[in-house]
Amino acid sequence: MTILHAKKVWLNEFNMDLKQLRYYIAVVDECSFSAAARRIHIAQPALTRQVRALEEELGVKLLKRMARGVKVTAAGQAFYDDIQKILHQLMRAEQKARLIDQGNIGELVVGITVMHLWIKGVTEFLRAFRTRFPEVMLKLNTMLSGPQVTALQRGQLDVGLLFFPPPDSNLDTIKLYTDRLVLVTQSDSELAKKPPKKLADIGQQGFIWFDREATFNYHDHLISHFHQNNFIPNVIERGSDNATMLSLVASGMGCTIVPRMATSNLPSGIIALELDDLDLPLELMLVWRRDLVTPTIQNMIDVARKCSLDNNHL
Repeated sequence: MTILHAKKVWLNEFNMDLKQLRYYIAVVDECSFSAAARRIHIAQPALTRQVRALEEELGVKLLKRMARGVKVTAAGQAFYDDIQKILHQLMRAEQKARLIDQGNIGELVVGITVMHLWIKGVTEFLRAFRTRFPEVMLKLNTMLSGPQVTALQRGQLDVGLLFFPPPDSNLDTIKLYTDRLVLVTQSDSELAKKPPKKLADIGQQGFIWFDREATFNYHDHLISHFHQNNFIPNVIERGSDNATMLSLVASGMGCTIVPRMATSNLPSGIIALELDDLDLPLELMLVWRRDLVTPTIQNMIDVARKCSLDNNHL
């Protein structure tokens, strides 16, 4: 029987106290019961009884009592070596349990749109979290706001970064920063030559938009704002996300409306215009399920509360 196998047997068959193992290690380290007793602050007779009880449970002589001190037997040395490993593993297990309980290690699955990966405020937020919790692996899943909500509701994401989370009593949020919408068009287009002041001034210019199914809550908020300001877009092309829509604008297909943060690195030949009534606030929210808050998620929430993310970061 190996020592490790014997350990399992002891735990099953005996009421072995881990203190006995630590007492035994102290005696071997000091080569003396009296010195070990002083080191671990226990009466020598009690220490002697504990080590003798350990030998009786094992049915193995671990130590030779000498006139001065003790000498470890061959079996005792093997036992000592393996117990050191076991206690070290136990210490690491205790530390790991505490770290997990505190959210200091583990994995955090984060939903985020592709565009937000390059926004300074967002990268600073993620960097702040990583700096404070370097042992937590951040797994970033790129997806639009709508799919993020679905993934959060199904427990497939820990947190999401998105616009307009739907009213859901099971979701909780923190605002990270507020963006605004801009009109994007080619620099030689009619809209660029005579910049519109209001949404209605866009008229029947060809408009590039996205399918409602891609992210319905975001879509509905924007369309509602358009209608309130007497603008019904003349949709002639559709893209799956902001990057695709901007690409279609660059190809001369028409104009579109996107968050300002999406225009930070526009290719040449494209311009972004601010309109007076295109003032619907776009609040980027950190979103999570309130019934699935782990210590790691709570740590990210705490970092979000402390981070000051505003338009100056964009």
